[in-house]
Order: sequence, then structure tokens, then C-alpha cells
Amino acid sequence: MYQRRDRGGQNHSNFDEGTKMSYYGRKTSKPDKNISKHDNNCCQDISISLELEDNDSMFFQDLKKMWTMLKNSPPVISKLHNYYNACYNLNINPYVQELKLIFNCQDFYNIKSKTLPLFVIEEFKKWSTISRNKIIHFLTPQVQLDAFKVINLQNSYSVKKMVFECYEFYQSKDLFFNSITCMVERKQYREASYYAMLFKFHDKFTIDDFLIPLVLQDKLCGVVDEFLEGSKKHQVDLVQWCDSILAKNVNHAAMEYVCLKGIADVKLEKLYAKPWKKLIARLVKTYRLPSDLTPNLVKKRNEGALQFILHKRFIERAFSDDSYREMVQEAVGDDEEMKKELVSQVATYQELSEALRWAHFYNIEKEAWPYGLRIYEENPNEDRHQLDILKPEEETWDLEPAPNENADYHKFRLDFNSIRLIDSEETFHSFLDTGLQDVDIVGIDCEWKPSFGNKTNELALMQIATRKFVFILDVINLSDKVPPLWQELGKLLFNNSGIVKLGFSFSSDYAMIKQTLPLLNFSTKQVGFLDLHSIWKQLEKHSRIKLPYEVRIGGPSLGTLVHHCLGRPLDKSDQFSNWEKRPLRESQLIYAALDAYVLIEIYDVMKQCTESAKLNFDDICYHLMTNDKTQKKKTKNQGRRKFTNSTAPTVPQAPSPHPAAVPAHQVKVVCDTMLQGLAKNLRRVGIDAAVLQNHQEHQECVKYAINEKRYILSRGGVYNMLSGYVPQGHCLKILSDDVDEQLKEVLDYYKIIVTRDHIFSRCQACNGNSFIKVSRSTMSALVNSARSVHHPPPCYEEDEATGFTSEEELEEAGYSYRKQPYVAPPAPITTSRKWDLYPDEKLDMGLCQTKQGAKIQVSNIPEGVLNKNELYYVCEECGKVFWDGTHFEKVLQGRLKDVVQ
Repeated sequence: MYQRRDRGGQNHSNFDEGTKMSYYGRKTSKPDKNISKHDNNCCQDISISLELEDNDSMFFQDLKKMWTMLKNSPPVISKLHNYYNACYNLNINPYVQELKLIFNCQDFYNIKSKTLPLFVIEEFKKWSTISRNKIIHFLTPQVQLDAFKVINLQNSYSVKKMVFECYEFYQSKDLFFNSITCMVERKQYREASYYAMLFKFHDKFTIDDFLIPLVLQDKLCGVVDEFLEGSKKHQVDLVQWCDSILAKNVNHAAMEYVCLKGIADVKLEKLYAKPWKKLIARLVKTYRLPSDLTPNLVKKRNEGALQFILHKRFIERAFSDDSYREMVQEAVGDDEEMKKELVSQVATYQELSEALRWAHFYNIEKEAWPYGLRIYEENPNEDRHQLDILKPEEETWDLEPAPNENADYHKFRLDFNSIRLIDSEETFHSFLDTGLQDVDIVGIDCEWKPSFGNKTNELALMQIATRKFVFILDVINLSDKVPPLWQELGKLLFNNSGIVKLGFSFSSDYAMIKQTLPLLNFSTKQVGFLDLHSIWKQLEKHSRIKLPYEVRIGGPSLGTLVHHCLGRPLDKSDQFSNWEKRPLRESQLIYAALDAYVLIEIYDVMKQCTESAKLNFDDICYHLMTNDKTQKKKTKNQGRRKFTNSTAPTVPQAPSPHPAAVPAHQVKVVCDTMLQGLAKNLRRVGIDAAVLQNHQEHQECVKYAINEKRYILSRGGVYNMLSGYVPQGHCLKILSDDVDEQLKEVLDYYKIIVTRDHIFSRCQACNGNSFIKVSRSTMSALVNSARSVHHPPPCYEEDEATGFTSEEELEEAGYSYRKQPYVAPPAPITTSRKWDLYPDEKLDMGLCQTKQGAKIQVSNIPEGVLNKNELYYVCEECGKVFWDGTHFEKVLQGRLKDVVQ
């Protein structure tokens, strides 16, 4: 098979000059000179020639052809393995040959899945594993170094790892230490961190070598995370360094380090406190580090929390006295500077009596008081309106508008005795025995203490409301004391599809429950969980459903929905409370009970409003509870079909918006994905019909309707959704499955008149109605020019929305490219047809395209047609070519016989 000299495992000559130029020319970046203290042998020169010899090149060409046709099929695998065996039999180093094959693949520098170089590496790994005992002597240290240098020329880390395993780098890991050090000095930080992780060189590098530079370059992810996972010391050191930066001006401190180390490509937009805090918090959470490692982060977060609390208290008046004082103490903690800051900030809000109270509460020396506070203490009753203490600049809080202090809030309608606190094993047993008897619906809500610093708080309360009682489960006292009772609750309630469980945006509550109470063992994807926020969004799609009260302010919150349904907002003054403090205040118990019980009240109002609009509320709820539950991942088209065929309440068809007849060319429609065939029929009779493609969502119809003033045509349950977005009559539900009957439905409903002048006045492929009139001589020149440059033949297997899709339809239409504008002689074409006709100045003869850039599809014109017709019409938008034929009269006497007037 091969006639070559014996190469074995010996080193070969270096690159010749041409090969070196090619090798370095294909690198992704040039190495920086005069940086590395190592010679070229550590990171540059490869001792083998990577050019394929003649026999290898012939084999490789055959392999590429087979791969193109057969991919990773048994014949291709067999051919490759036979090549490796032949190399071994001829005493040719298979490890070296593998490097040559990989390097000469076209995709070498950007190896992705399902590409030839990846396939070659995978198969070599399999073969070399099986043949290891007989080929291991070929794997010399020099071959390993060469493999290391070659594989570093490409960017795929998964490929690097595969070669790492094939060439057994770890067995000779000390061989590569200098190369990794060289990467650090050449500022190839990601590569250095990756190999340091693979070789387990954690003890040989510090965070200064590549981790801190990667933080400053905003590349602390992926392979770097893998390095950190292998070393707790590096995790701690990096978090502490980042936290130390946070104590200063982040930008200045980081830039000082950058200048000192000479780091390039620093992301300056990241060198600010907010993204820095997010980074530290992510590292702490990812590696489960204690919060005492990040005192500066904790302090920054507490400072922000304090500002938030004071703003809510003194600007929005949203805190109750008890909640406000609890949360202030939580934010301040034992930090002496924070205590002084609290007094100073309260004073800036001109709340001097409150500032004085905190100053005495924390025993702050008078020298640290604001000047105005000292004057106030001396004479608190003096009129000092002239002492204008400046307020702080307004912070940007993503909060709802401040409520009216005199607002009439929605009240808890049950007696206080209906609130049952479950805080012992006995009360828990009683609740399980009798609390859920004859109950078919409950409201569920949770409370936990707001999180300051890095501490992750756990669930404090879980409220379960029935129509008669609200049970408040004290999770703090019960979470780890009665495991069997939590399991019983899971079976009795959470995994019981017979009890509807109401929530509002339940995802955060579910995450907290799952974290704190894993023994409940449930999922909100199970049947029986109903999110009122989802129902709210669903009801808004139906224009006939109106909630009792109009509300102009407020976002999509529970408070806003309560206002819509029950006429008054919720009092949220106890929302930010220390829910872990015991005993709970009475106001806290009422607040917690109301948050759960109000869900049942909202549900009842929604049901009443829906049924008043003659819609089936139970069907809507069942659809939301069962839609996309525990299903495998589907394509967009599959998901769309499921939604279309699902059970949904029926919305009756509104009257036509047209009191009188209108001509076809004045009507514009958009067809849903299920009506692509109808769109072609509408264009055939001159109606401007846009159509959604298979990859587009149904809601895109609404954009067309609003932006281009089109009527929507749809089918099935999708109609119910779309009709709620547009005025009555602007969405038509198509009933028939036959495209000709569908056309008649549209024409009859919108009272559309179709004349002979409308037929074939639009391009059925692209919906355009601008055509360029071309003479036979001009068309012949275009055809000859196209054929001279070997244009590829046309493809007739088009999508349903763009043309005919079968030979039978081609025959029926006289070919898809002949089905268009026709005027029977001697009728004048230019005066009657409802299209825009332009002279051939709108053609670019040299490029064989229209002025709009559409390639003229001259290859679609059969030989005989070019010699018979004097005039041709080119669609300006898509480049299709049409000519006069007999199809016009055939259609008028056939499919459009009862349509054209």
C-alpha cells in the first residue's frame, strides 16, 4: 500500500521555510516577541512536518469524499481504521500521522461537532485505546510536545481534551509546565487556566497568574470555572481579592492592577461596583463559600438595603412602624459606621425626631451627629422651618408609584380566629386530620425574610387558605422536626390533583419551598397548580371579558390584580418584615393570611366575569394546568400544532366590518401558518395577502394587522387568541378545509368584488404587484447571458406558501412559472390590470436582476416559450418571469367560475 522510508517514532526535520510561513500565517494571533523567557522549543517550533506525502494525500482526498457522502458511517470508519493499521504495519508512527490528518482538515482552526477533524480524532481515540499496547512505543515525549503545540493552534477546548487523553499528556505532565508558564507570560490566560486544570497544576499557580486577568477581561466562565472547582484555595483567594477591590473605588483599584501587570483587553465597562458585586455573589453562591469572606460585599448590600428601607418608609410610606424598625436593625447589624450612617440619612429626610431616637438607641456620641440634629435636641419644639436640611438625591428604584396615605385597602374578610398558626407537632397533626376535609381549592403563599448581604434566607412561613380558614405553617419551627408530617402533607395536598392549588407567579415560592422542604416532593407542572397571573394574561386576550374595576396605575402584581377584581389595593406595609422573628405580630399574621386567602377571592371574581362573557372558565383553567406539562422538548411547529388543536373556549364571529362591497385590490389580509394555500388563492384574485412562514409564531399576525392595516385570517383555537387583539370583524375564522371554499368564505364575509382585471395581478410567490415589461429580444439576451455563466437549474420543490409543490399542480397550472399575469388578446394589458407595470429600464442587464436586487429567474423559461411569446413580465420583488398563456381562461372557467364578476 505504501512505499516510504521507515520513520518509526523518530523526530523528523523541522518545517521548511514555506511550511513555516503557512503554519504561522494560519494562526489566530501572532505571538508577542520579547515576552517569554523560554526558547521557541517550549511553545512554537514543531519538530515534524505537517505536510501530507503523496500516498497520504491520496488517502486523505478519498476520505474527505467518503465523509462528504456518508459521514460517520461504517465504511468511512473502516477506511480510517485500516489506515491506522497500515501505518503500524509499515512501522510509521500513527500518532504523527493523526496530527497530520487533523491539521490538514479544512475545519481545523474552528472544529465543531459533526465535522471531519472531530470525527478523525474520535476514531483515533477508539483505535488507539484498543491498540495501545502495540503502539505505545511510538508515543515519545517529543511526539507529545508536538501534539500539544499542534492542538493549541485550534480553538475547541473539547478537542484539546480529547487529544490530551489520546496522547496521554497527564502521564508526562511535567513536560508541559514550561509551555503553560509561557502561555501566562504571553497573556494567553484562558489556555493557561485550562491546561493548569487538566494537568492539576493548581499548586503551581496563583490567582495573579491568570485568574485575576480573566476577571478583568470578563472571561471568568467555562474552563476557568473548571479550574476553580479543583481548588478551594483559589476560590477563597479570588473571592477575597475581589472583595478587597470593592472596598475601594473599583475602577481606580482595578486599573492600578492592570497598569501594574500590563493586562490587555480589559472590559472597562465592567469595572464598576454593581457588576463587581454580582461577580462576587456568583462566586460565593457557586462554590458555597461563607459570607464572612466578603465583608465589603455584605456592607455594600446592607448600605443599599438601608437606603431602600428609608426610601420606602419616608417617601412611599410603605412600611409599618414595626416592620421598618425590624428591617433597619437587620440592615445595620453591629456595624458602628452603619449606625452613624443611619442617623445621618434619617436626618436628611427631615425626620429629626426619628434620627434622634436612633442616635439614642445606638448610643452614638454627639460629635458624630449631624449639626441640625444637635440643634434639634437642644430645643425640639422650636419652629425651624428656615433650617432646610437637604434631602438626598432620588435613587432609581424599580418600584410602583407611592400609594395614597389615606388609601382604603382591601381587608381580610374572615374573622381573626379563622387564622390557625401551625407551630407544633400537635397542631400539625390536627391540620392534616381535619384542615383539608371537603376542600377542593386552596390559596398558597409563602413568606421569608428579605435577604441582605450574602446570606441566603430560608422559608419562614407557608400559608394555606381554604374558604373558611387560613393555616399558617411555621416552617422555622417545624421544617426539620416532623419529616413524616411534611411527607403526609405532600401526598394529601401538593400531589393531590383533586385539590386546585392557587398561586400568583408561583415560581419564586416554589423554588423556596423546594429548597427548604424537599420532603413535599412535588412539581408545579403537575395537574392541579393554577397560576392566577397566567389566567389574568389569558383573560386579557378576550376583549369581552372585563374585570369589575378599572385601574390605571400599577404593574402586573398581585396588588394590582386585587384592585382590578375587588376594588381596593392590598396593604403591603408588612411585606418587608423579619419573618424569622418570633413571636409573630398580629399584623403579620393578618397580612400573611390575606395574601393566601385573597387568591380564592380573585379566582371567584375571574370565574364570574368569564362566565358572564359566555366563555367557559373551567376550560381555560384546565388548558393552563395541562398545557406543556412534563412534555419532551418539541420544535416550534410541533408546539404550534398542539396549541391549535387544543380545547379552547369558542369566540363567536363578529359581523363584517364592510357595510358595502369593496374591490379586491383594496383589501389587505395576513394569513396564519395554517392558511398558506389560501394565501396563494387570494393573491390569484388580486388580494394583497401576506402569510406567516412555518417558523413564525401566530402572534406575528397581530403585528401585520396593526402596522399594515390588514385583516387576520386564522383557524381553530388560534382564532380565539388573535381576535382579542384587533377590532371586531378584523379577524376571520376560516372553517373549511378546502382552499377554494376558504376563498369563498373570505370573499363573502368581507364583501369583496373580484373582476377579470384582478386575476393574476399579483405574484403568487411573493405577493408583489409591480412587474417589469420585457420584450422577447431583451429576454433572449438575459437568457443567453445567464446560460453563459452556468446558472444552476431551478428547484421546484418549494415551500407551500411560495408556489406549487407537486407535478400535478404544475400541470394544472401550466407550470408554476406560467401561472401569472395573462391578458387574452387583443385586450390592452397596460390599462386594465390592477398592477404596476414598468419599462425594462428597471432591469440591470449586466447582473441579470431587478433594481431591487432580485435575481431574474430566466432559467425557468422553457426553450419553446422563448420563441413564441413577444412579451414577458418580471416580478420586481422576487424575479419570477411570467408570460401570456391559456391558463387565464382555464382558471376563469374552472376554479374561479363563480368568483369573478
